[in-house]
Amino acid sequence: MTMKLNSRSPVACIKVRCIVSSSSLGPINVRRSPVTDNQNLSLRSVITQIADQLCDTIDNNFDIHVAVDTPDTEGQKLALLVNFLLENVRRSLDDMQSLNMQLEDKVKERTSLLDLILAGSNDGVWIWDIANDELTLSGRWYSMLELPHDANTQSPEFWLQQIHPADRGRFRDAIKRLRKGESEHLNVEYRVKTAHQGYRWMLCRGVCQKDNNQQCSIVAGTQTDISAMRIFDQESGMTNERYLRERVEDAITEEQSLFLVYVTVENIDAILTSSEHPSNAMLYPIIQERLSKVSNLHLVASKLSAITFAVMGFESELAATNLTIEDVCQQLRDNCANTQRTFDDEIRFEVAVGAVVSSMLRIEQSQQLINYAWSALRRARQLGQTCIFTEAHISQDSRRMRVEKELRRSLMKNALAPDYQAIYQGKTKTLEGFEALARFRHAELGTVSPGEFIPIAEDAGLMRELGYSILDSTIATIKQWQSGVLRDHPFYIAVNVSAIQLQDPYFADNVLAKLEGANVSPSRLKLEVTESTLVESFKHAAEQIDKLRQQGVRIALDDFGTGYSSLSYLRSLAIDTLKIDRSFVANLHENKQKSAIIKTVYELATELDLSVVAEGVEEAEELDFLNSIGDMAIQGFLLARPLPADEAIDQLPRGTY
Repeated sequence: MTMKLNSRSPVACIKVRCIVSSSSLGPINVRRSPVTDNQNLSLRSVITQIADQLCDTIDNNFDIHVAVDTPDTEGQKLALLVNFLLENVRRSLDDMQSLNMQLEDKVKERTSLLDLILAGSNDGVWIWDIANDELTLSGRWYSMLELPHDANTQSPEFWLQQIHPADRGRFRDAIKRLRKGESEHLNVEYRVKTAHQGYRWMLCRGVCQKDNNQQCSIVAGTQTDISAMRIFDQESGMTNERYLRERVEDAITEEQSLFLVYVTVENIDAILTSSEHPSNAMLYPIIQERLSKVSNLHLVASKLSAITFAVMGFESELAATNLTIEDVCQQLRDNCANTQRTFDDEIRFEVAVGAVVSSMLRIEQSQQLINYAWSALRRARQLGQTCIFTEAHISQDSRRMRVEKELRRSLMKNALAPDYQAIYQGKTKTLEGFEALARFRHAELGTVSPGEFIPIAEDAGLMRELGYSILDSTIATIKQWQSGVLRDHPFYIAVNVSAIQLQDPYFADNVLAKLEGANVSPSRLKLEVTESTLVESFKHAAEQIDKLRQQGVRIALDDFGTGYSSLSYLRSLAIDTLKIDRSFVANLHENKQKSAIIKTVYELATELDLSVVAEGVEEAEELDFLNSIGDMAIQGFLLARPLPADEAIDQLPRGTY
């Protein structure tokens, strides 16, 4: 046996290296005998050897085999026991290492899967360390706001400043409820500012991690861009009316001068019918492109309805480009019509354009500006030209609102009474019938012209009520006259019918029921329809007209020749009368083209066995010329003016009925 002294740590260890290994030991026979001093010394030597060798395990090295140099069976037994324990430790460590590797692989797999899910969701990730008041944001979080990822951590105030001022209170309250334990999850929507000074809608979700004191120590979660659901129109991909309203509201709040341009595309249906575009959705990208390209202005086009769109911009941009609002409107019109051949496709949009500039008016709320833009567009559609809203229009709108209010009230009270204009046979001057003309007389407003209140009724959705009011009054007048002064005369009264009435599938049934209820013959009633009325829903209109005519109600095609489809209606509709528009009658004796048109219309009507009424006859020369063409009925100021029912009867010349 050799002994060697070696210094380990601060303590000196005596290390005994043995030649004999434990594997060379034979079976150990244990015999209890009194322990001698030599044996104690030998056992202490073995323990020292073992302890010296176990010093290597301080460095977590258990891959050792204890060997002792002693003939003592007790010492050998101790060495075997230590080796057995070391083997068990090694096995346990191997098992633990294997399990740890499995856990690490599992964590990597879960982490990879989580990264994949986050990438697929396209969400931004955030972690708020409340104790250190630090906010960690992912790269995607920054990119959602169009911000550079130039810092690993931010303060919570940085996040708050990106949120729309109107939404910050809601965000704070949601965070506070989560930290107090009043809610288990964070779930709050808000708008965030983007680099282009716009806003996008976000959905923020998160959970709270609590410390040993059950206090919220970390809040973490995701931020999802939900703008597509909140501010974009799903069909067109354009921003919607909600987005426009929010932008206008922000500009008004921040005292930024802005302008709005509203555009209605009047011929979308015609384009869809005549082209290979199967739906509006195919046209929207084209419309969006044309509305967005105006002389380097940063304009955002929003869709308000199937045919109406809005463009918003700032006056500061107009000043920078030396443009006026009139220039912008004209460029939009040119773009839509493609007059400059700027766009590759050949589509030409016919548009009405109305605009409003905030600095030209006293604007206190965003809704004011939006209402003014709608008003400008309405005027543009009526006038057929661009309308820039001004202070002068405000008083006109006040009048309009008053007229609408009183008209609605009068309809509810059934207080409207039409005037009646007599229609005579041109050559014999005998009475043929009358036309009922809507009139609105008011104690304070005075007599409101049809040119004023009928467009108001159309915009206010009152045409159905107005139409039935005139129809009810007319049927009551027919009943009175057929049993009175005109009881022996085969007269009729004509009533204009609106598109909204003809779209009602029960319109014909309602008219026939009213006639039957009043004991009035259907032949006493003539309904006048215009081409514009038929265009909106020809199929439904034709069904109602055919049903009425089968029961004896007479049908007239009004304003014949002023539209594009007059001849096709003659072929497709069951009608009795053609009414020649005033535009062809005025001064026809001095205009060869007009006289030729009327002659052609009269010959066509005669060939089709239709009667003819010439409207708007005001001059004797016009009457003479019409009589020279053929037998037709005459309506106009030359022979009779529209008058209330009693006056219309009193003014009938004797011998005409």
